[in-house]
Amino acid sequence: MPHLSPHVHDILAALDTQSTDFTTARTMPAEVYTSEEFYEFEKEAVFAREWLCLGHVSQIPNEGDYFTIQVADEPLIVVRSSDGVVRVMSAICQHRGYPVTVDGDTGNTKQFRCAYHYWAYDLSGDLVAAPEMTRTCPLAELRAETSLPQLKVEIWYGMIFANMDPDAAPLAPALGKLAPEMEAYDVGNLEVVKTMEYKNQPWNWKGMHENALEPYHTSFVHMGYHDIAPASMAEFTPWDDTDGQVMHPTNYRWMDAGFNPTGKAILPILPNLSDERRKRVMFASVLPTVFFALTPDQVFYFLITPESANTMTLRMAWLFPESSIKTPGFEWAFDMQNAVNEVINEQDIYSNTRMQWGQRSRYAKRGRYSWQEGTLPQMNRWLTLRYLKYAAEMDSRYAGLVTPVG
Repeated sequence: MPHLSPHVHDILAALDTQSTDFTTARTMPAEVYTSEEFYEFEKEAVFAREWLCLGHVSQIPNEGDYFTIQVADEPLIVVRSSDGVVRVMSAICQHRGYPVTVDGDTGNTKQFRCAYHYWAYDLSGDLVAAPEMTRTCPLAELRAETSLPQLKVEIWYGMIFANMDPDAAPLAPALGKLAPEMEAYDVGNLEVVKTMEYKNQPWNWKGMHENALEPYHTSFVHMGYHDIAPASMAEFTPWDDTDGQVMHPTNYRWMDAGFNPTGKAILPILPNLSDERRKRVMFASVLPTVFFALTPDQVFYFLITPESANTMTLRMAWLFPESSIKTPGFEWAFDMQNAVNEVINEQDIYSNTRMQWGQRSRYAKRGRYSWQEGTLPQMNRWLTLRYLKYAAEMDSRYAGLVTPVG
């Protein structure tokens, strides 16, 4: 993008550049959720520069284990290479741009082979085969200049984060408020038990985070299902511009509550949790791709990846300690719990779909926030800082290219 269009400039000019206070903040302009032109800007301003959570290390425990995921038009491979290192690399063959994997692929392999011309890459992304290329140049020369592009990787409490910007600042220092929670729940040593994927969900990726982060709607949309953690018992964590997470706890009506018909956790309580943590659920987003719910008996997360301004993919996963997984009746209790989760999820799908539809109306206004939406001005500020930084860089770059007249 050589410079910013008037449409994008108009949207940016309308942003609230200061307030994270729910009493003064206004909702984002509707166009940040619906404009495809703004989404093209957002892909570069946010997804090409920020740390993207892609999954958990327990998904690839062994050499050659891999899974694939697409984030903002970029197909990525997450793999445990032969040296034991977790790598994230582009799935785009460096011959003619054909993807060497299909989104959603998972398994174990020794190499990634392009199905179009059979170029092959090892677990580190290095080229190992290129049929019928020796008349062009020796294979050694081709291998020296060809490999799958690598992303910067950081493993944070077992969660795999990658960044397309090789100069990106480290992730962990920005997550200091969330780190004690991840440590207390021992997320790095938990195991993914189940994953689910919902493609082509008809709403903007930011709407998914907003719905997950604010408790205001739970008293109404999830009436009867969320009563163990009512919005009236939510608390809000102070936030400043250095924070990489947006988070808040909601207290339970009683210790070790659970989102199931009994109202109590039916799976084993995680070891060594304090009474404080057993009396609440902690919700947190590390934008742009992951949302966590940390509860007394499990950790749950969403992976949120955009397909366009108006569609996204939702991936869901549950994390448990090995001791819980081996408990008699674990699968039965897990399935019982998920019957309720599916109802709550369907309620959110309906709500998010309707919200996106409403954002396209000419009458969609910039509303005021409830105190129970205190996380949303914080999220807006996180986004605005990144939008404006990238816009300033683009305008400066464009100005340098323009030759003054006269």
